[in-house]
Amino acid sequence: MSAPTVTRPAPAPPGPDAAPSPWRSELRRGLAPWAGAAVLLTLAVTMGTKAAQWQGDWAETHGLLRTVTMLLLGPLVAAAGCWQGGREHRRGTGDLLRQAVRGRRERALAPLAPLVACVVAAQLLGTAGVYLATWPYAMGGGLTPGHWLLHAADSVLVAGLTATGFVVGRLVKWRGAALVLAFGCYVLLGITAYVDTPLGRLTPAREPGLSEEIPALWLAPVIAVWVGGLALAALVAHLARRRLLALVPLLAAALAGTLLVQTGDDAWRADPRGRRLVCDDGTPQICVTERHRNMLAPVGEALAGLRERLAGAPGLPERLVEDRRGHHIRRGSGDVQLPAFTPLGRTVVRGEVTDEAVFTWETVAGLISPDCPDLTGGPLEDVVWTHLAPAHQRNLSDPADALKWAERYRGAEGVAETRAALEQLDRLRALPEAERAAWLGAYIAAAQRCDLAGLPTL
Repeated sequence: MSAPTVTRPAPAPPGPDAAPSPWRSELRRGLAPWAGAAVLLTLAVTMGTKAAQWQGDWAETHGLLRTVTMLLLGPLVAAAGCWQGGREHRRGTGDLLRQAVRGRRERALAPLAPLVACVVAAQLLGTAGVYLATWPYAMGGGLTPGHWLLHAADSVLVAGLTATGFVVGRLVKWRGAALVLAFGCYVLLGITAYVDTPLGRLTPAREPGLSEEIPALWLAPVIAVWVGGLALAALVAHLARRRLLALVPLLAAALAGTLLVQTGDDAWRADPRGRRLVCDDGTPQICVTERHRNMLAPVGEALAGLRERLAGAPGLPERLVEDRRGHHIRRGSGDVQLPAFTPLGRTVVRGEVTDEAVFTWETVAGLISPDCPDLTGGPLEDVVWTHLAPAHQRNLSDPADALKWAERYRGAEGVAETRAALEQLDRLRALPEAERAAWLGAYIAAAQRCDLAGLPTL
């Protein structure tokens, strides 16, 4: 008798592959990564071309970053969201997708969420990169938690404009809607940013006129509720079954906007570090604000030659002081104002004095040509100026050039006066060191008193 035959079950047919995640599809083949790259590139190019104006000053970096985020990234992400929202219209797949298992909300969030995530991540990454670029050249000070929170509020602005653009793209079938929306955002945000009215305080990235101010901690959350509430209201009104739910974020946005309009400039206060001075041990002392304390060494190097030429002179001003907000340097106070460091790009670039000869020449202006009722500095002003700032190509620093210009513009009389001034400059330089120091001290003391009659002669 034969053994029974064992029947094995047939192998099950292979199951269908799992459907790819919508996020994965959008990140691989959708608009989201390209929009994020465009945001990053816009930040890099715009900030890079203006690097001399912000690199080294935390407050200037912060202000310019927020302005670029609002005026350039805002319209860009709004256009990207609009283009993404109109994808179904362009492809003609709207009716087909409405028959899918997924609901309206899921069909909308699938392409929107990756786009929002990419543009916000790119904005935060670009912001971090800009701050890393300014850190090696920082003049001092630093940002407060209120400053950092404002960048988080800017991220809400970027996300909100993307979502608003997406809603517009789903409602408007015209292909040119994205460009029109971008232009409209730029005009609206640009006008409100530069119009000084109570309603202008609703501008998301509005900054005070002076960079030496600190935002209150509550400002960033209020701005986030204002811009985020409007965007969320538009999204809920478009996607939710109960559209009355959109009134909740809309009411929150209205309350936040009212608070912004009523508080005005009270949301910002003066930075005390912009008033406190930090000084070195030289003579005369160089004093800068605590916000720019890292400039002590570069300024000291730039004025080393001037200090050497003033060594031993009696009656000199005690300090060369950076200008401070709300503090006027009076004649006779023992202080002389240094050339301004800001706005960056002229006197200071990347934490260094751009032209030491010009910086020295402008410092000498405060020593021998203060703000006097009589603007003339006497016949020896050019002589003293050239002696104290010889590297600056002006006045008598180049005798041949001085005589040429005198002959061209003032004739024989000008040539005679220039020759006399050059002879006086030679006599000043030929004086014994102690005698020259005493003479310079007497001259600067009389100039600081605006005593034209008391200026010594050569």
